[in-house]
Amino acid sequence: RTDLGDRVASFVAMAVLTVVIIALARWRKVPISFLPDRFSVSYVVFTCLFAAFLISTPLVTQDASPSSVFLLLYSGIVVPVFEETLFRGVLWNYLSDVFHRQLTVYVVVTVLFALWHLGYVDTLAFHTGASGDRLANIMMWKSVTGLCFGVVLGALRLKTRNCYSTMLLHGALNVFAG
Repeated sequence: RTDLGDRVASFVAMAVLTVVIIALARWRKVPISFLPDRFSVSYVVFTCLFAAFLISTPLVTQDASPSSVFLLLYSGIVVPVFEETLFRGVLWNYLSDVFHRQLTVYVVVTVLFALWHLGYVDTLAFHTGASGDRLANIMMWKSVTGLCFGVVLGALRLKTRNCYSTMLLHGALNVFAG
């Protein structure tokens, strides 16, 4: 088991699961709200800024090794597309039909997103070598980070009513945090 091997497996799994989630949402007639109703100038500008940020990161970090570029694509594109499609796309729209109040949907999705980050325990244990109290502390902070990200991303989802905007921000936050 290697760090790169874990990330490749996760990359493939998330890519496949994204396709499965989209297919199931279409089959169940749950909208994803992937793109904005109107692709305004601000979306074009922020998409270009994100692309520039992603492309310039290896130059800024002075690390253009294949594993670093792969990690950049994984954390900056694949993870955000997967998580945002799941949480602020399909789950958000499904829960909108259940709760009928966007604030309730926002809170529930944000809490679920924070709890979702507890699922990274095995990866964190492997990558950090942590166990016991140290691993519990890392997981607590991983959940707090997920909650903070969720609050910001959920607020953006409330404002824009699509998950494309949250994918851009999520990708930027992941790249910056990584």
